[in-house]
Amino acid sequence: MSRISVSPFLVSLLVLFVATLVADVPAQGRGRNGIKKGEWKSKKDVPEGWIVYRTRRYTFQSNAPLDRVKRVAAHLKAAYKLYEKKFPSGRTPKRPFVVKIFKNRPEFIAYGAPPSAGAYYSWRDKEMVGYDTGKIDGEVKSAGVTGKPKGLRERIRRLRANRAMDLLGVFAHEGWHQYFHFTCASKVEFPSWCDEGIGEYFYSMRYRQKKYLTGDPNDYRLGTIQRHIKAGTFIPLKDLVTFNQRKYYSDASKAYAQGWALVHFFLEHPKYKKKRYLQRFVKTFIAQHSIDKAVKTVFSSMDWPTVTDDWKAWVMAMKVPGKAGDDDADAAEARRKALERLGGGLFGGEKPPGGGEKKKDPKKD
Repeated sequence: MSRISVSPFLVSLLVLFVATLVADVPAQGRGRNGIKKGEWKSKKDVPEGWIVYRTRRYTFQSNAPLDRVKRVAAHLKAAYKLYEKKFPSGRTPKRPFVVKIFKNRPEFIAYGAPPSAGAYYSWRDKEMVGYDTGKIDGEVKSAGVTGKPKGLRERIRRLRANRAMDLLGVFAHEGWHQYFHFTCASKVEFPSWCDEGIGEYFYSMRYRQKKYLTGDPNDYRLGTIQRHIKAGTFIPLKDLVTFNQRKYYSDASKAYAQGWALVHFFLEHPKYKKKRYLQRFVKTFIAQHSIDKAVKTVFSSMDWPTVTDDWKAWVMAMKVPGKAGDDDADAAEARRKALERLGGGLFGGEKPPGGGEKKKDPKKD
């Protein structure tokens, strides 16, 4: 039997969410379309129209345009360095990780992906699998075409691509699963709040100002968790950190948004990031192979009511960069209250140049 970590998203005008599913499926050497799974060891394994593109840490198998593959390769190279920097494992892969990128969704589904999947990592087949979503770094490049869309068919394709997940973000998310499951080579249940939450944290990683930056709000998650905080329907944090995959998936949309928000809080909040709760939790889980032991070791003395208040203030103060709307006033007021709670402000009492938030420099973590 094979364990698969899937990151599906529902393609809808109203709903787009990432979820990760660990399921048992029959182990097979080839996909339903006949394409060999995992590593390709000879030229005979390479289907017609496909290429193999190699880097130090990854081997890419793809029939998508080469420029797309190279963009993903560069992004994953940088993401891997950040995985190692923020969550060092002390382990070095003996062989490159395998990444399959299909040129479109139909071929991805024909390979055997779950119908709702946007990408997935297969622990048994040792491969990360996804497809060209038509959206790169927030810009729609459907079917390799840029500029003004021509014809109804292309306009529809662009509309769908605008609502698709970002190609770079999807693979940065799945790359984390690949790294985490390599680091903790175990068949025990993984703590979904940090496994998925960290994946969603890296989804927002982008190349800006000649460096890769993390810490931007996740535009697929922020609105959801803010609505649940306003309504008082969020999952108690002390419960969330104990969830296995089954519990996490019972309310996937809420759990994924909240998992991302808690990870962002632990990694970015000026007070809490110094305590390294998340890094300690991941390290303990890898050492003990137990969610319960990790929770007891790291969170046994946690003042959850205070943490929850600080977390809510932090999340409600966030907004997606470049997006304006009716929530601006609420976000500004929430930010002001968050600054007051910290006593002196997020930036030592001084606003960064331009009055906005400072960008995260991963080199200074």
